[in-house]
Amino acid sequence: MVKINFDAAVKDRKTSFGIIARDHEGFVLGGRAGVLNRNYNAEWTELYALEESIKLARENTWVRLEFESDCASLINHLRRPNIDFSTMGHRIWDLLNILNPRFSFMFKWAPRYCNKAADQLCSWALFNNCTKTFDMDYSMEIYNIVLNDAIN
Repeated sequence: MVKINFDAAVKDRKTSFGIIARDHEGFVLGGRAGVLNRNYNAEWTELYALEESIKLARENTWVRLEFESDCASLINHLRRPNIDFSTMGHRIWDLLNILNPRFSFMFKWAPRYCNKAADQLCSWALFNNCTKTFDMDYSMEIYNIVLNDAIN
């Protein structure tokens, strides 16, 4: 099982996202942080972070997935995609359909304190105005975020 925590933020007409993937023992397998020059509302920003999380999972061929977010409203949308006829529900339906049928996945709400590394990756991306994907061999900047998350 690979647990993927994702988070997103909006600041000064920019959107950032942070994703961190861990194995069942908490070992960091990789992640992604990025920034866009778009101004989405919070829920759509979180949905974009989920889309990036799905892309990361597909690129790494992880098949047993647990996605975690601290955005309760998005998790509620994700848990009932068959009955959500809103624009967001349609976009979620499209995203879920790009997952390989052999993938096993679930969505969980995580309290904010459990999503700190993804949140810090959002801040890091905004501060550096960049997008970066990393694997198990990550830079010292990412290492400090991971270490800080493990200590607290």
